[in-house]
Amino acid sequence: MNRKRDEQGSAIAEFVLIATPLFIPALIFFSSMQQSAKEEMTVSTLARQSLRAFITADDLSQGHQRIRFILNQYRELENQGRSSDDQRSGFTYNISCQSQGCLKPGSLVELSLYRSFEIEVYDSDQMARIEN
Repeated sequence: MNRKRDEQGSAIAEFVLIATPLFIPALIFFSSMQQSAKEEMTVSTLARQSLRAFITADDLSQGHQRIRFILNQYRELENQGRSSDDQRSGFTYNISCQSQGCLKPGSLVELSLYRSFEIEVYDSDQMARIEN
């Protein structure tokens, strides 16, 4: 009878000791995938709005000015409250049009928006602050 009492709870301890090292990498992986998906959705929405501003312009130079204005405004909003070392990088873009011109009605215009970003790995204290 004493033997059963001594082993009571050892399965829980074994599970915690074995499972914890396996769950931490999975948590880090899913956190980085969520951050990557969020960045992708943000850039996609920003590209859509920039393209709308471009095609409603009167000429190509005004269209490019509008795109640069939108991207700069977004970067300024995003960098508010960040230290100079923690500033986010800017965007680069490429516009391709059909042979008939970019601003003619019915023309196909494609805007590719590029940005590099770093995936942040959070420790347990940062994860708790994010969840709250």
